[in-house]
Amino acid sequence: MVVQTGTAPTAALGRGGPHGVLVVVGGLPGSGKTTLLRRLLADGAPGVVGLDSEDVAARVQAVAVRVPYRVVRPLVHAWHRVRVLRVVAGPAPVVVLTDPWTRPWWRAAVLRTARRAGRSVRLVLLDASREQAESGQAARGRGIPARSMRRHAARWGALLRDVAGPDRGAGLDAVTVVDRVRAGRLTLADLLGRSAA
Repeated sequence: MVVQTGTAPTAALGRGGPHGVLVVVGGLPGSGKTTLLRRLLADGAPGVVGLDSEDVAARVQAVAVRVPYRVVRPLVHAWHRVRVLRVVAGPAPVVVLTDPWTRPWWRAAVLRTARRAGRSVRLVLLDASREQAESGQAARGRGIPARSMRRHAARWGALLRDVAGPDRGAGLDAVTVVDRVRAGRLTLADLLGRSAA
């Protein structure tokens, strides 16, 4: 399934200034957001900053090798969120953020920061089933508690209904909903509204 709304952002890849772009890749934990981010950034486009909590988790676990992830998870989330707000508010022309996007207060904070920075915002929702996401968690060797997953799944369903409704992602410049197969074909140029060279 693919749904697109909105117009192309005003900022082109590699251009600075007040009209940067924030691309948010949302999806359930384990749905494939990190895989998509790494593929999008594989070309090493200049001026593009990728933000993923997996990077923070790797740094923390490198220091706290013997500490279970469930113990360091709050630190990872706090560090990641501070980093996200700092980078979104900064001068990078293009920021690509992976996030479940299921917490309304966090969505509001990120979008408010992006607006203040003059960024256009493009939302890409990676629509994987709960079963696919849980399989992805198992593959990476780190699952989230069942209660947390239930909350994410319930909010995810509500978010998908919202973007399919009449407002279609109010406050966003574009919303794209893709399954895992179509996500594998997306390019950064697609998401920025530019034709591939």
